Amino acid sequence: MAELKDTLFGKLALIEYKYSKIIVITMLLITIFLAIGSLNIRFESDFLRELPPNFDVVKTQSLIKSEFGEEEGIIIFLETNPDITNDIRNKQSLESIYNLETRLKSRPEILNVVGPGTVYYSIFRSIPPDETILREVAKNIPELISTDYTSAIIVVKTSGVRSEKEINSVINVVEEEIKKVELHGLNYKITGSPVLNKTIINVLREDAYKTMIISAIIVFVLLTLILRFKSLFVIVPLLCGVLWTVGILSYARIPLSIITASIGAIIIGLGAEYGIFMVLRYNEELKKGRPHEDRIVSMVAGVGSGTIGSSSTTIAGFMALALSSMPMMIHLGIALSLGIVSCLIGALVFLPSIMALREW
Repeated sequence: MAELKDTLFGKLALIEYKYSKIIVITMLLITIFLAIGSLNIRFESDFLRELPPNFDVVKTQSLIKSEFGEEEGIIIFLETNPDITNDIRNKQSLESIYNLETRLKSRPEILNVVGPGTVYYSIFRSIPPDETILREVAKNIPELISTDYTSAIIVVKTSGVRSEKEINSVINVVEEEIKKVELHGLNYKITGSPVLNKTIINVLREDAYKTMIISAIIVFVLLTLILRFKSLFVIVPLLCGVLWTVGILSYARIPLSIITASIGAIIIGLGAEYGIFMVLRYNEELKKGRPHEDRIVSMVAGVGSGTIGSSSTTIAGFMALALSSMPMMIHLGIALSLGIVSCLIGALVFLPSIMALREW
């Protein structure tokens, strides 16, 4: 035991044993601080940012945006209600469509609106009562009114909408104006790139939480079967791994994307082994009847070097992703490396300090 105490990890264990209360309080404060930051984690809504900016196709896209402006389009799909009308080419329906187009144009968030109502007003200054004329004009705008005349679309053009806040804002504007207009005999749905981006972000967020919770439950059940009560201690490095990683990413303004949304489950799966090694070594020393201080020393010094070696290879593998040309892969490598480092700190510093507070 004296040999272990003289090693680097042995000295670390003695410090953790002696100053366990201070270390635990400090770690808790850090965890709380990063946990609060993790609540503000952002999900990437601009998927072009996940592509390499030095690629020719991306450069061309950026040039077009700078020269001609950036537009996003929300499409309002209008479909006739069979109980009221089977043909959208009637005065009341077209009037209500034009009223909606006018309301949308009046909103400063909207650049332009293109719809069938605008076409009729540009020709006749109003919606003609003659259905023959209405039907004749509809034949010449198949891009706005379907060939079976049961549906139509309104294209709502907005300026470059990229952030999640901007996307939600412009979608809310469109839905708000639709609800203010009584669409005669028409049902509606909205789609377009902002709506698709919002849906993708919501799915990413739900999947991130769902996969992390499911993986945590499975790991906890398995740990309970192996370690019984002491499985609660193994959760400490996992909490550090997840909360610290997401908190650091949030404060560093690195958003989660399609690739990095799954880091929670990956970190839980990979980081559990570090805590298991530590607790199992503690149990071995406990069975031998060692004093509490010796158990902590054996726990850290006996397993520390192996844990460092195991985690180092994992971190090196993930950091290799930083050499990728794809920003999303770089972010994945950074996030997973942070997760493993956080789990390692939790296992080598936080966990022994908690167990040093009293004899478990």
